[in-house]
Amino acid sequence: MKKSQDRKKGFTLIELLVVITIIGILAGIAISSFGGIFGAAGQLAEEDSLKTIHKSLVQKYKGQVKFPKGDVLDEESPAGFATWFRSKTRNPEPGLWYIDEDDKALALVEDEDGPGLPTQIPTDVGDLDDDQKKAMAWSIALPGDDANPKLEQNLRSGPFPIMWTRGHEGEEGSWDPDSPWSGDGGHILFSNGKVEFYEDTKGADEEGVFNVASKEDDDDEAQIEKTADPVQALPEDWKVVKIDD
Repeated sequence: MKKSQDRKKGFTLIELLVVITIIGILAGIAISSFGGIFGAAGQLAEEDSLKTIHKSLVQKYKGQVKFPKGDVLDEESPAGFATWFRSKTRNPEPGLWYIDEDDKALALVEDEDGPGLPTQIPTDVGDLDDDQKKAMAWSIALPGDDANPKLEQNLRSGPFPIMWTRGHEGEEGSWDPDSPWSGDGGHILFSNGKVEFYEDTKGADEEGVFNVASKEDDDDEAQIEKTADPVQALPEDWKVVKIDD
């Protein structure tokens, strides 16, 4: 007499749990990978924005780039600089001044009752809402009243930082958690147009990635000091305007 040769069809509970676990692991890996890809894309966009700002001013000034002094701006703030840039270059693109991944920018987009991100940068800073001003991505160096406003100064210390991602914490060399990349680093635009991304600005030797700006009366053979604070790398009588100013 033959025994039944029927086989079980379908999965057992254990097999289903194994399959679900594997799918969950793969999904987690995929989400993590996509997050990294989107983050890298956002950082590239930020780098392009800084390069565009510098290149636009080079073209406008025909190579002899100057940054405006505070009394030229509607207000001494990143927003005041942005509206000055818009008037100077006729480029109203808001994407130069905001980072899509920044929580402050996202909050503007998601708030249905708020002003949202500007569709273009106006020529009058008064046309920007306070929240729109606070969400701008950059801290910006400006020449003081008695300072040389040119970006090409042939300093012994070399090119100096002129714009950097909001939220840098000075000598600590880090960015605060409220910065556009949530404390995971930021970009620096130098006076020669070069852009660098740093997780922090202390550098491998912990001495800092910037050169302290040399002065006209410095000894020609004096050693160039290092610093993690971009403000200390600014030429004499330059200052920085930030969102919290």
